[in-house]
Amino acid sequence: MNISEIIAEADLLVPNDAPQADKVVWLNAINQDFFNVVKIPKIARFACVVAQSDYALPADVRSKNIDLVLIGMSSYKNLNRDDITPAQNAYSFADDTKTLSLYPAPYTNLQGFLRYRRIATTNFTAGNLGAVPDAPDEYHWTYIPALAAFIANSQDDSVKAGNYEAQYKGAWNVASQNYQAGERK
Repeated sequence: MNISEIIAEADLLVPNDAPQADKVVWLNAINQDFFNVVKIPKIARFACVVAQSDYALPADVRSKNIDLVLIGMSSYKNLNRDDITPAQNAYSFADDTKTLSLYPAPYTNLQGFLRYRRIATTNFTAGNLGAVPDAPDEYHWTYIPALAAFIANSQDDSVKAGNYEAQYKGAWNVASQNYQAGERK
């Protein structure tokens, strides 16, 4: 589904005269919020070089979304969040430069793996209603009740807003549990 279709469906659920621009702003918030609830894992691979400690990573990596760093068979702990002893491998990540720093630097050429959580990267605009949400296709329908909840709230219809909010949040919670269960397998 694209955002034009989502807006049309939400307008059927909650007839309104809210400006299209407001609906696009709300859809941007919904798109971001989806990934705050549903933690979808993603893997970045990088080739380590002897004695090189810094590695550039993809633009969608955020420090708060990294949950695993492996270099070869060795696990690295987060220097900013974990308690590190002097003999342990550690890493830090700079969100502004998208640079992963390894301590100590690799002693041999190994494959590096970083697992992180996906984020929304699309910024919807009123000029591009054909844009598609960043969520997996099977969850695009959840943007309809989410937008309907925003529209209902703008009309001070808290009962209708609450019903639609419960619908999409319930679906997001199930999706979150499904992704967590998939990681444990």
